[in-house]
Amino acid sequence: MVNSEIPARAGRPRDLSKDQAVLVATRRLLAEVGYQQTTVAAIARRAEVNTPAIYRRWPTREALIEEAVHGTGGHPLPEESGDLRTDLATWVRVFLVRAARPAARAGVPGLLADSQSAEARQRLLAIGMPVRKAFQDLLDGAVARGEIAGGVNATFLFDLLSGATTMRGLTRGVEDEEEFVDALAGSLYVLAAHATEATDIKSVRR
Repeated sequence: MVNSEIPARAGRPRDLSKDQAVLVATRRLLAEVGYQQTTVAAIARRAEVNTPAIYRRWPTREALIEEAVHGTGGHPLPEESGDLRTDLATWVRVFLVRAARPAARAGVPGLLADSQSAEARQRLLAIGMPVRKAFQDLLDGAVARGEIAGGVNATFLFDLLSGATTMRGLTRGVEDEEEFVDALAGSLYVLAAHATEATDIKSVRR
């Protein structure tokens, strides 16, 4: 007879340490053997997990590599300093260093070739959503303390940040890092600080 007073056993919670081990293994394999050879089976062997466990967390190999390359990697996002120009420089540096990693330099070209569908693009956007929100919060904080005016297009600025650092990191690594960080952070700050002026110009032209 079954004791009805015994609660049903809950499902086993996901082991986050295994998730991290899988992501680390993916990045290491990308750097060591390249995109094509970074298979789910190879990742499972390196991370010492079974392949079903990987597929329960990531629906496809591409989704796993996307998170390994474009996700936060378990590292916290930069904290606000209270000075937008300083914070933008920090973001540029973080993005540049991540784009210059061997894993990114091996993974990004392969992902671009394999992720042509609308579903793949939406998945990539979903992975980056927490980072995009943090960037929006950074700009909102600068507006709230009166450092810049409202009306900043955070999506546009984030795409500039991401695109410029990705291209630079993939092609030149961290060569002339300080000059690049200063130039891009300064440009992003100018665009953020003068966002309302750009909006006014568009209104006049219409």
